[in-house]
Parts: sequence; C-alpha cells; structure tokens
Amino acid sequence: MTNPLVKIAVPLAGVAAAVIGNKVAEAGWGAVFGEDAPTEKTVKNSQKDVKKQRKQAKKDGQPKPEIEAIRDPAEDQPIWKALLWTLISGVVLQGIKLAAERGTRKGVDSLTYRRPRSNRG
Repeated sequence: MTNPLVKIAVPLAGVAAAVIGNKVAEAGWGAVFGEDAPTEKTVKNSQKDVKKQRKQAKKDGQPKPEIEAIRDPAEDQPIWKALLWTLISGVVLQGIKLAAERGTRKGVDSLTYRRPRSNRG
C-alpha cells in the first residue's frame, strides 16, 4: 500500500520539475543562440506580428510585392534548430521530470517509513 504523502508529493515534484526545466531550457536557448526558443507561444506571437505588419502595409498602400516580402522569421529558421528544440523540450525535460519523480518517491518513502526501534540491550 502506497503512502498518501507519496501520492501527493510525486506528481507535484514532476510538475515543478517540468516547469523549472522548461524555463531553464528557454533561458539556455536564449543564452546560446541569442533568440527566443521556438516554443508554440513564440511561434504564434511571431505569426500574429507578421499578420499585423502585413495589415499595416496594406493600410499604408504599399504595393503587393512588398507586402508579400514581409515574412515570418520563424519560417526561415534552420531545420536543425527545430529538431534540437524538439529534442531538448521532449526527451531531456521528460528525463528531468522522471528523475524528480523517482527521487521524490524515494525521499518521501524514506522519511515516512516507520522502522522498528533498534533492539538494544
């Protein structure tokens, strides 16, 4: 029978590790490449910005070729960067989450496990 504290602590540790790991991965990506990590959120924001720029260009009366020349910088990203981010955000973060859950399970089990008193004397 599993200890109720273990049932509570393990998922919380997994969520905390995932959130912290994701923030660390994004910060590391920014430090290494000098740009935002290609997360879903940044890609959507980039698409919105490009759409606004095209709309503003239409309002300003720019010719059609200039409007079509406005491109999303996320589309020009090399494929290896997308694959690297997929690897980091998937495999590595899942490994961190799993390690945190296992460590928490062991730690909470050892803290809450009742041991018999030592038989002295």
